[in-house]
Amino acid sequence: MNIRIIISVLFFTAILPADGLLCAQSAPTDSLFVKPGDLSNLIFQLKTIIEKNYFDKEKAASLNKILTEKFANGDFKNLSPEHTTEKITQLLRKETNDIHFKVTHFSTKAANNQQQNQAADNGGIAEIRKLKNNIGYLKWTEFRAGPDAFKKTVQALERLKGSRALIIDISNNAGGNGEAGGFMNDHLYQSKDYQQLLVKKCNGETRWHQSEVPYNNTEGPRFYKTPVYIITSKNTFSAAEYFAFIAQETGRAVILGDTTAGAGNPGQGVAFMRGGSDIGFFIFVPTCQIQTKAGKSIEAIGVIPDILLTSGDWLEETINIIGSTSAKGPGTKQSTP
Repeated sequence: MNIRIIISVLFFTAILPADGLLCAQSAPTDSLFVKPGDLSNLIFQLKTIIEKNYFDKEKAASLNKILTEKFANGDFKNLSPEHTTEKITQLLRKETNDIHFKVTHFSTKAANNQQQNQAADNGGIAEIRKLKNNIGYLKWTEFRAGPDAFKKTVQALERLKGSRALIIDISNNAGGNGEAGGFMNDHLYQSKDYQQLLVKKCNGETRWHQSEVPYNNTEGPRFYKTPVYIITSKNTFSAAEYFAFIAQETGRAVILGDTTAGAGNPGQGVAFMRGGSDIGFFIFVPTCQIQTKAGKSIEAIGVIPDILLTSGDWLEETINIIGSTSAKGPGTKQSTP
């Protein structure tokens, strides 16, 4: 079987694609239906990747049995690429209760989109500004890590230095590299105890170990005593969820908005294409579990906000909530995990 493996990328939530949780987006194709050869290859590759990489081997065996039966019964036959990948994605999520499972497709004939993402250019930070009453606002849309991204993060924090309170908006953040959360946290927490909150166990491992990436950098301003307010929504995924989760569990920030997606298990993304085909597939399979030392997980649950935002303007609503608090306000207490 002539298969071209396009990419194989590890994404780790909080400490993560991931992921840009799911960087491979569905693209239009010229075929109305997935061709039999492409469908057969998709199921074969999916079963192979699940068997090899999914952290729960018992569920992996069960999934592969179900996929084999449904393929044999023609459940995925004569479907569009969009319908095929969505149907498989929903099946995997239903059987495992794991939101991070994802199957998408792409086409070699699709337009080559090389447009630069503004958030990517700014280390994943889309907007920084000072609001009324000296409230700092940071809109964070992607968790990007590395020297260039961290430099942009420090520059953003410099602009917010001296703020009375800090709003970090991750309501449209699909996650990404969890090291970004660790780097940001180093500027928010005076104590490093928060790094011990989460533990992780990955495929093939028998013991839980520390999940949070430790940082002890000296660059950038510190906000140890600044009240922090984090805005979340159902569009907050993966590593971004753990950023909010740590802040909530330690009492460092007030979480506002709506419950997050509940995509807590980090994983691995693989893209592949059958030789001679014009359609390829991207599969994201969870490879690890993350929870608190007490066993609390956000998988399929999400982070439930301390304050539910209900207006049409969440930012203005958050500003009003901050204004109704005392001068010190909430979000400065840092409890020990």
